Amino acid sequence: MSQTETTKQMLIEKIKSLPAGKLNDVLKFVDAIKTRKTKDDDPVLRVAGCLSGAPQSAAEIEEELYGRSG
Repeated sequence: MSQTETTKQMLIEKIKSLPAGKLNDVLKFVDAIKTRKTKDDDPVLRVAGCLSGAPQSAAEIEEELYGRSG
Protein backbone atom coordinates (compact mmCIF):
# COMPACT_ATOMS: atom_id res chain seq x y z
CA MET A 1 0.00 0.00 0.00
CA SER A 2 1.36 3.44 -0.90
CA GLN A 3 2.03 6.12 1.69
CA THR A 4 -0.95 8.10 0.41
CA GLU A 5 -3.26 5.11 0.70
CA THR A 6 -1.95 4.35 4.19
CA THR A 7 -2.55 7.95 5.26
CA LYS A 8 -6.07 7.89 3.84
CA GLN A 9 -6.83 4.67 5.70
CA MET A 10 -5.49 6.13 8.95
CA LEU A 11 -7.68 9.21 8.50
CA ILE A 12 -10.75 7.09 7.84
CA GLU A 13 -10.14 5.02 10.96
CA LYS A 14 -9.65 8.11 13.11
CA ILE A 15 -12.77 9.76 11.69
CA LYS A 16 -14.79 6.61 12.39
CA SER A 17 -13.73 6.77 16.03
CA LEU A 18 -14.82 10.39 16.52
CA PRO A 19 -17.98 11.27 18.42
CA ALA A 20 -20.80 12.35 16.09
CA GLY A 21 -20.55 15.94 17.34
CA LYS A 22 -17.00 16.27 15.99
CA LEU A 23 -17.75 15.13 12.45
CA ASN A 24 -19.02 18.56 11.40
CA ASP A 25 -15.77 20.11 12.68
CA VAL A 26 -13.77 17.68 10.55
CA LEU A 27 -15.92 18.46 7.51
CA LYS A 28 -15.41 22.21 7.97
CA PHE A 29 -11.66 21.71 8.37
CA VAL A 30 -11.40 19.61 5.21
CA ASP A 31 -13.43 22.17 3.27
CA ALA A 32 -11.12 24.94 4.52
CA ILE A 33 -8.05 23.02 3.42
CA LYS A 34 -9.54 22.36 -0.02
CA THR A 35 -10.31 26.03 -0.62
CA ARG A 36 -7.04 27.39 0.78
CA LYS A 37 -4.92 29.00 -1.88
CA THR A 38 -1.55 27.52 -2.70
CA LYS A 39 1.58 29.36 -3.74
CA ASP A 40 0.68 28.63 -7.36
CA ASP A 41 -2.59 30.53 -6.92
CA ASP A 42 -0.85 33.72 -5.78
CA PRO A 43 -0.85 36.29 -8.60
CA VAL A 44 2.07 38.17 -7.05
CA LEU A 45 4.24 35.05 -7.26
CA ARG A 46 3.21 34.52 -10.89
CA VAL A 47 4.41 38.04 -11.70
CA ALA A 48 7.61 37.57 -9.69
CA GLY A 49 8.53 34.68 -11.97
CA CYS A 50 8.05 36.90 -15.00
CA LEU A 51 10.34 39.56 -13.59
CA SER A 52 13.41 37.36 -13.97
CA GLY A 53 13.21 37.82 -17.77
CA ALA A 54 12.60 40.91 -19.84
CA PRO A 55 11.45 44.03 -17.96
CA GLN A 56 7.68 44.56 -17.74
CA SER A 57 5.78 47.80 -17.67
CA ALA A 58 3.42 48.67 -14.83
CA ALA A 59 0.50 48.05 -17.19
CA GLU A 60 1.76 44.57 -18.02
CA ILE A 61 2.12 43.76 -14.33
CA GLU A 62 -1.39 45.08 -13.64
CA GLU A 63 -2.72 42.93 -16.46
CA GLU A 64 -1.03 39.83 -15.04
CA LEU A 65 -2.17 40.52 -11.48
CA TYR A 66 -5.68 41.75 -12.01
CA GLY A 67 -6.61 40.91 -15.58
CA ARG A 68 -6.81 44.54 -16.56
CA SER A 69 -4.37 47.16 -17.72
CA GLY A 70 -3.69 50.21 -15.58
